[in-house]
Amino acid sequence: MSLRLPPLYASPQTNLLCILHVRLVIVTVLISLGLVGPCGAQSADSLASGAASPSTNAVSAWAGGSFATVSLIGNIQNAHVGLLGLRYHRLLTPSSPNSPPRGPTLTYMADLVPVLLVSIPSGALPTLPLDASGTEGSSPGHRSQTLTAYGVGVRPAGLRLTYRPAERVQPFVAGSTGLALFDQSIPNTLGRSLNFMFDVGAGVRIAVTPALVLTASYRYYHLSNGFRGQINPGVDANLLQLGVTVSP
Repeated sequence: MSLRLPPLYASPQTNLLCILHVRLVIVTVLISLGLVGPCGAQSADSLASGAASPSTNAVSAWAGGSFATVSLIGNIQNAHVGLLGLRYHRLLTPSSPNSPPRGPTLTYMADLVPVLLVSIPSGALPTLPLDASGTEGSSPGHRSQTLTAYGVGVRPAGLRLTYRPAERVQPFVAGSTGLALFDQSIPNTLGRSLNFMFDVGAGVRIAVTPALVLTASYRYYHLSNGFRGQINPGVDANLLQLGVTVSP
């Protein structure tokens, strides 16, 4: 007896094209913003405010948690996501950090995520086929309990465009992409333990000292198996992310 999947999962090409399109838009926007020409010179007050010129290399620790889910790409509702990470930053432009920049700066970022948590409540997606944990006679997609998966991740490809880098308060936009490996398949045994993730968002950096920067940002976060599993509903989450960055 073959398993007949709902239309949502029977045509993965459509959803795949949607994901590729969104990722292409994100990359295009970041690259386009990185080509913005130098802005006017910073004011004397801003250069005298004590904010540091960006360092070539820096490291940071950060934490993020979801406060709501959306359905832009993924279809799993009411999921919760939590992350703890370490980040390496390298300044790409301007090539020399010796003097305060005259325009936006572009920074490469790479993340190691040693703690990654995804919690999916029972019945979060009623049209999902039953997995091995479903009880006999249950409605499709309903589990007897909430699924909680723990994992680790890497995001080797990230970019951040920072405005007003010579000021103490520095707005920025950023995005990154990578892989996540969990201790079990998501959202059930028809999915995969190895998933893809990307995020994009905006925030603000606050230079406390020349070597210490605090960060707060919003991130749209997506997690899915890229149609490597029998099903690929995906999780879309709104994240609040806080971090602290130190540089030599």
